[in-house]
Amino acid sequence: MIINKISDLEKFANNLAPLLKEGDVINLIGDMGAGKTTLVNAIARFFKIYDSSSPTFAIVNIYEGDVTIYHLDLYRFESPDDLLDIDFETYFYPEGAITFLEWAENGEGYLPDGMINIRIDKIDPDTREITILDDTERAREINELLGN
Repeated sequence: MIINKISDLEKFANNLAPLLKEGDVINLIGDMGAGKTTLVNAIARFFKIYDSSSPTFAIVNIYEGDVTIYHLDLYRFESPDDLLDIDFETYFYPEGAITFLEWAENGEGYLPDGMINIRIDKIDPDTREITILDDTERAREINELLGN
């Protein structure tokens, strides 16, 4: 999906959010400034969460609304073993919550199987292309429900 303005992102988020379910782990792939946190914020608003922000310095933010959202940013991790300093199993195998990961590649070796991988490519300063990669059963299910 091509995103040209913030209202397009909100539309995408509002189409995706009702398809997500507790236990889902979404890996957001994209360069700095691609819109990963912006997408999480838009999905959070769908679930009546209005106080979401980037977890870059906190590493983990927990949002409560119609559903619990765990939002992790592993950007500052120097080694995947840094995950041992947090309760990563809670976030990677969420019961009663949905997890969003940014910079998940910094946790390689600890990541759960079956993540929903969403890539956000920055085309130009205002345009993004969002792709749900078709590499897991859950991602294929969501793509089918979205008509992708």
